[in-house]
Amino acid sequence: MKYDLVLEGRILVEGKLIPSAVCILDGRIEAVKRIAPTGSETGDMIRYGKALLMPGTIDSHVHFRDPGQTRKEDFASGTTSAAFGGATTVIDMPNNTPSITNGSELGKKLDIVRKKAHVDFGLYMMITPETNSDGLRALLRKSTVRPTALKAFLGRSTNSLVFDPISDLSSFAGAIEETGTVLAVHPESGRHLKEGSGDGDPKGVLRKHNAMRPPLAERMAVEEAVKALGTASSNLHLLHISTGDGIEASRETGATVEVTPHHLFMDIKWAEAHLENEALGKMNPPLRDTDHRSSLWRALNDGKVDTIGSDHAPHLLDEKSEGSNSPSGVPGVETMLPLLLDSVGKHMTSLERVQHLLCGSPARRFSLEGKGFVSAGYDADITVVDLSSSKRIRGEDLHSKCGWTPFEGMYGVFPQVVYSRGELIVENDVLCSRPGRGRYLSSAS
Repeated sequence: MKYDLVLEGRILVEGKLIPSAVCILDGRIEAVKRIAPTGSETGDMIRYGKALLMPGTIDSHVHFRDPGQTRKEDFASGTTSAAFGGATTVIDMPNNTPSITNGSELGKKLDIVRKKAHVDFGLYMMITPETNSDGLRALLRKSTVRPTALKAFLGRSTNSLVFDPISDLSSFAGAIEETGTVLAVHPESGRHLKEGSGDGDPKGVLRKHNAMRPPLAERMAVEEAVKALGTASSNLHLLHISTGDGIEASRETGATVEVTPHHLFMDIKWAEAHLENEALGKMNPPLRDTDHRSSLWRALNDGKVDTIGSDHAPHLLDEKSEGSNSPSGVPGVETMLPLLLDSVGKHMTSLERVQHLLCGSPARRFSLEGKGFVSAGYDADITVVDLSSSKRIRGEDLHSKCGWTPFEGMYGVFPQVVYSRGELIVENDVLCSRPGRGRYLSSAS
């Protein structure tokens, strides 16, 4: 058999890096061989030596602000940033302007963003207490444009329509369970969030924000959502868990757990010491204290975390100059994999764990056919990484429209080359892709 492309490097197999040849035909992996095929079997052969050939990562939690706030980000810039960070699949959140709360709005958004996407993508649709459960069931079963997953905001956040009371989730349990659809929730109970307006003071922003959105709000939202969904809680995905309490509440519920790089790599004490402008570390849920951060790392390494998502939520720098009045959200899609690969070099976690949390596990959780593995039959989404090449992260080097990063000065291992379905999309800091090549990945019918 003649392949279109063969990539030589090392792949991770049962915790070991094995020299291999990945053989690609028509955008998919046809075979993975320990010994390189002969020249007569190949089209192009590219040798990457000892570099890691890992699956393109899946960022199942991004806010690309399109439509409605494209001055901050749009789908072209967001998916460009994703590609440079090694992400070949993203799933975008529905708190746009207008919010994506029905099939009509989902279709309009899809028409806009599919013309801009550099990587494959999915879209969430938001449910609220006003969502019709029968209409939702019909949409999930029969519509030609189905959401990849559903989203509910259990507490207020940027551009969100709050699902209150949480107990009303029970009315959607049947549709969610019958169709096997993932319901991702922002788990902060509105009943436990404190009201108050910001004072614009640039000092103490993060401690004030943590006090207004306490750990109790997270734990109670998890408990209430699980209770409301009953057996459908196995379809529940708990986004950006930020506390040890949230991890504990999620255990043995059937729900899956996401954590974010900002809660893993920053806490309030670190941010106060390293961020000249504390608002650059303001997000929902807030940065927590060091003990909670340590709890997340333990949970990650103990197998109590299922996915890592960037919660990429960019705002412009001038918006982040308003102290405690600054909007919540930070960019992160381009730095997620680099930060985690650097943490492997520092023995904070294992390469096997990182690859599982960023590739295989989200692919399975969101039923993304063909994604998440370097194996025969899967899409040839491959990120090429020199694990020994770590460099300082600088906002000016990144590709989001917002132009900054809360991880300024930290170290990351960035991809050298990225392939999406066998097409070269990034090579040595150069974008080789084109807008509109990304494909929409909906939920299974």
